[in-house]
Amino acid sequence: MASPSAPSCEIRRVIVHFYPDGIKGGAHPCEQRFFGKRGKPVKKIRFVPAEKAFAIARKLQGTRGCTVSVI
Repeated sequence: MASPSAPSCEIRRVIVHFYPDGIKGGAHPCEQRFFGKRGKPVKKIRFVPAEKAFAIARKLQGTRGCTVSVI
């Protein structure tokens, strides 16, 4: 019997939300930075293979004053 699985996308985008004041919240300013295939910031949103996107997110995880999103 085949196991059911949800549809998944093999390319993703990595977005990092930086909070300059260090406080996360709706009333505080937030800067967005997009990351490319080499794990470096780029100006426009880029598609990245899913494995690399999650590797970049793991590397940036726990950085003070930021939130990492893989979309």
